[in-house]
Amino acid sequence: MTRTTLGFLFTVEWATYVGGALFMELIWRPLQRDVPPAQTGALCNAMGRRYRWVALGCLGLIAATAVGWSLAGSSTMGSGSAAAVGGPGSPGAIGGWRSVALLVVWLVLVTLVILMGMLVHPASHARVSPGQDSAELSRQRLRSIRLMDVLLRVELGVALVGALVAAWPHTSGPGPAM
Repeated sequence: MTRTTLGFLFTVEWATYVGGALFMELIWRPLQRDVPPAQTGALCNAMGRRYRWVALGCLGLIAATAVGWSLAGSSTMGSGSAAAVGGPGSPGAIGGWRSVALLVVWLVLVTLVILMGMLVHPASHARVSPGQDSAELSRQRLRSIRLMDVLLRVELGVALVGALVAAWPHTSGPGPAM
């Protein structure tokens, strides 16, 4: 694959991820307010499962294209054309500040998606078991729903920062800096 193709795929994956985060915050969360509670639970359960896998898939493809971009760049750096990749130490260079920033953003996003999908989301759909206090279960659900709201907003903010870093002007041409 060429660096142009990898740069295009990287951009599409970031756009898909950020678009999904924006959809969750701007459309899905407000829509839930008008849906009856019983339906909200079922819809949130289905949406949460789907969003988790789409988000993790996008993050996996972002990592794969970034690694491919780095490998394609490292093959040209040894041939005396380091300037084409931004040169060592420049903002667009492999291992430059953009690569480190995107790696940190990527790790935070993966952690948030796993935290939301594996811990917080299931807690908001817990069922009452025999002998369990339903009032306490309701309080636990509300806490997990509030935590999910906060985590979704943090995720959106981090994703937007990542998109800004990925789009930051640099000297190595279009595409990811990783």
